[in-house]
Order: sequence, then structure tokens, then C-alpha cells
Amino acid sequence: MKRLAILPLIFLLAGCPGGNPAPHSRAPFINGEHLCFSTDKKDVLNYYTIDSSDNGDIQTVVSSGYNKLNISYPDNCMDVKWKSSHTYVINYELNDKKYVYEFFIDNNGKLIR
Repeated sequence: MKRLAILPLIFLLAGCPGGNPAPHSRAPFINGEHLCFSTDKKDVLNYYTIDSSDNGDIQTVVSSGYNKLNISYPDNCMDVKWKSSHTYVINYELNDKKYVYEFFIDNNGKLIR
């Protein structure tokens, strides 16, 4: 009987195996309003999403959608109008690896990491 009681406890302590790994932190190239996910022509951008938040209100600024892009530099560059006093989160996949980068634009338009 004790063995039957221990078996559920083992499963609870072990947790769920597997699952998707968390994305790595990696900063894209940002110069003012110009953003490039990579400046290496060998890197391939699969998708991206840029979200902003202001006072807890989260909005998607721009997204590539669900289709796989397969684009490289300079085609992986774009201009983004950053708003002051907003936090931004960029999620993207480069060379089949997922990345995330979070930053804040202060009242003076300066990027704070």
C-alpha cells in the first residue's frame, strides 16, 4: 500500500518532461529607428514580432505573421517608429533558433537595455 502512495508523489516531484526551451536573449542591431535582425548575410530570419507596452497595455507593433520568411541581410532590416516611455519586446527566429530582446525607450527617445 505504501508503494501505491509513493508513486503519485514521484510523478508530482518529477514534473512534466520536455516542452519548448525558453528563447535566448540576443540584441538585434538598432540604430535610431533602423532595425536589423542580423547584419550577417549567412543568417536567415524565419519570423519576427515586435510588441510594445505602455501602462500595461500590450500591442503588436509589427509582425511577420505565420509564414516562414527565409530572408537575410539587408532584407531583414526595417524602420520602426519607437514611441517614448514604451517598453518593447522583440521575438524572432534566426537560423532556426528563437531569440527575445526587451528594451525601454525613455522620454528623450534613448534606448535603455
